[in-house]
Amino acid sequence: MDAIRRQQLIRQRAVAKGALTRMHSFIEICDRKLNEMQVRFEELSNIYNKLETVQSELELFDDVDHLVDRKQFEDQFFAVKAKFNELLHPVPSPPLSRHSSSHSSSSRHTHVSHHSSTHIKLPVISLPTFEGETTSWLHYRDTFEALIVTNNALSNI
Repeated sequence: MDAIRRQQLIRQRAVAKGALTRMHSFIEICDRKLNEMQVRFEELSNIYNKLETVQSELELFDDVDHLVDRKQFEDQFFAVKAKFNELLHPVPSPPLSRHSSSHSSSSRHTHVSHHSSTHIKLPVISLPTFEGETTSWLHYRDTFEALIVTNNALSNI
């Protein structure tokens, strides 16, 4: 491999590493807007593919061992991808006890409110308003109960 091509590949690898480092910084210090996290997560595979192309060429045609660079990148990449998955798709833990329905219910609500503190901005629920007409009361009540009262995804707060 000639020196000019080698330098080009090393620069391209540095660009991919820089992009991954910026992703890592984003998930550590961002205000974690759900849509922005999703868009950045989708870009993550492009960064990996760019590095893979460059790294493979270096490993195949250069006499210098580049495996340390690959390992460092992959370690950071998989850590960043795992963190994105954790933030975008939190896994709830199972209730502590199934014997006491009031206890497990309160545990579940505590758990839900704990996960809601991850600073992810949830969409606003448009609540219906009751205009005072008795003929529309049942529709209003049923809609409100479905959106709020019986919605298990919401905590008591």
